[in-house]
Amino acid sequence: MNSRFCFAAAAIPLMLAAVSCSPAPPAPPATPNSTTGNVLAPKPTPTSIDRETWDIYTIGGARAGYGRTSIKHTRRSQREIIRIEGLNHLAVKRFGDESVQEIRFVSEETPDGELIEFTSEIRAGPTPVHTTGRVAGERLDMETTFDGKRSSSSIPWRSGYGGFYATELSLVNRPMTPGERRTVEALAIAFYQVATVEMIALNYEPVELLTGTHSLLKIDTTTTFLDGTIIEGTIWADRTGETLKTRTELMNMETWRVPKAVALEETEAVEVDMGVVKLDAPLEGPHEAKRIRYRVRLDGGDPMAAFVPGPTQRIESIDPNTARITVYAIRPGQQNGNRRAADDFPTDADRQPNNFIQSDDPLIVAEARKAAGQETDPWKIAVALEQYVQREVTEKDFTQAFATASDVAKSRQGDCSEHAFFLAALARARDIPARVAFGLVYMPQMQAFGYHAWTELFIDGRWIPLDATLGKGGIGAGHLKLGHSNLKGASAFSSFLPVVQVLGRLKIDVLD
Repeated sequence: MNSRFCFAAAAIPLMLAAVSCSPAPPAPPATPNSTTGNVLAPKPTPTSIDRETWDIYTIGGARAGYGRTSIKHTRRSQREIIRIEGLNHLAVKRFGDESVQEIRFVSEETPDGELIEFTSEIRAGPTPVHTTGRVAGERLDMETTFDGKRSSSSIPWRSGYGGFYATELSLVNRPMTPGERRTVEALAIAFYQVATVEMIALNYEPVELLTGTHSLLKIDTTTTFLDGTIIEGTIWADRTGETLKTRTELMNMETWRVPKAVALEETEAVEVDMGVVKLDAPLEGPHEAKRIRYRVRLDGGDPMAAFVPGPTQRIESIDPNTARITVYAIRPGQQNGNRRAADDFPTDADRQPNNFIQSDDPLIVAEARKAAGQETDPWKIAVALEQYVQREVTEKDFTQAFATASDVAKSRQGDCSEHAFFLAALARARDIPARVAFGLVYMPQMQAFGYHAWTELFIDGRWIPLDATLGKGGIGAGHLKLGHSNLKGASAFSSFLPVVQVLGRLKIDVLD
């Protein structure tokens, strides 16, 4: 297996750039708010709102992109609103191939920072993803348009939830003071779910910026998503509450406030290393093995929460940061695997086409028929489809971070995630429920585990994994699963969160 195939979640740098604080403009200092509860902003003045700011993003100290924020104070139907326009632009390389990724959005919010509506566009593949959302009482209604298809979804909403820039608006309208704690609950762009941001203001310290050394307040942040994923970071803000620098430990990503001319300077795309988890000794034959036991340590976290149990994976706690994970190779008609696994039946979303898995696309329907012919046995169909994708996706392209099944059917190119999407679409076209799994796979050439995507098909009452980058007729015990997704709707990018949770923090040993 070529190790270049095995790096999923290539859009993670873009997602981190979106989660990282893209600074908002300052407002006059105000009395610090309560240190508890959801803190939004008091009504600001027009002169404090109308402004454009620019930032650059660095990964490992190298320029990786830029961000633009425009905030205007306006009125609509006699209602005062804040209109925020944002752009996150990244140019990164994977294995020498340049990938340009962007998020654009417009958010309209009340003067105290509560979301009214938004539109966004994510370009992480050949087809942009458009999402709109509007608050309707106790829910946020969203519609996603992708490759000509529309899908609708809603999430619970309540008064006090903020928009994409609620954290920054909170800071500029109520600058924090050393020792203060604050909580903001707001919609996370790209993930389209409410995240809780806990902020702890430490002390002022000298910080070197492009414009010289500034005395800035260091604020530690902890962003917690609904699935328990935590992203820790740091904000450095001046005495007016304006954020001039941010940092997240994941991928060593930072943002820096700069003039527009500096932000738009041409720079060479930075090579992104998603990282691997090295083993102390080679692992022999993992993709043919029927069972392997691993000891997995997650620095600062619990593997019991990060990895998911199922028929192929049993997880047992050793201590708060360590777990024993037994991985099984399972096939239909066999009784092996994790017998303690809870029932996990497919939903309609695992069967139906969506914006990423276009199983009703005429080309995909024809390909599914061609790949497995008149075969009726689901397992034989599954193996035929897996091997078909492995043969047909001949060009390993790393310029796109998130191409759809339909894109792959036309281009015949992509990395592991494109293999997984294409196989899932072919399976659904043959009436086999399918979803995409994310995790790690062993790469013999590197003596390491790398981040990866594969496919699970529901056959004979269980989810059976197949890996179209390998085409072996099912997988062995060399895959460690972090999560899975049917990739429906606006939340599809949330599939990357399990990878974000463990990136750079894993230690894996083979027990037997």
